[in-house]
Amino acid sequence: MVPGALALDGFLGHDERTLADIVAADLAELDAAGISKEALGDLLDEIHQAADAALGVPVDLYDGKVIATVIEVMGRIPCPFGDGALAHKAVVDVRIPQGTLRITPLDAHMIREHGFFQGKGSPFRVEPHDAIALYRLCREQ
Repeated sequence: MVPGALALDGFLGHDERTLADIVAADLAELDAAGISKEALGDLLDEIHQAADAALGVPVDLYDGKVIATVIEVMGRIPCPFGDGALAHKAVVDVRIPQGTLRITPLDAHMIREHGFFQGKGSPFRVEPHDAIALYRLCREQ
């Protein structure tokens, strides 16, 4: 989870909470919104796959509510939880009316499988409130 060969910046940022506390707090926010970590992970994967298929060209998704663009692709990265998962090492900019989120396929995996959004200050942390806004925009009528 700390900076190293796997991830230059690590996954915890400047967050001083324990890994268990980070996960519990973020999942509590997701639970309060009535969204499962699995459903959110699936949505992030769906957005990544659509953006990846567009080969770097911005793609409109969900009736134009979301514009997603793959901005970087660098091979594969293993999950830091040691579960054997390898994620496409890509960065996707996701523009929604509330702002821009930066997501990765590893984020989708770590959220779905481990309830981990990364620590505060991590360059690829997905803030739960941003993820909730994205989910509601894409999935709720």
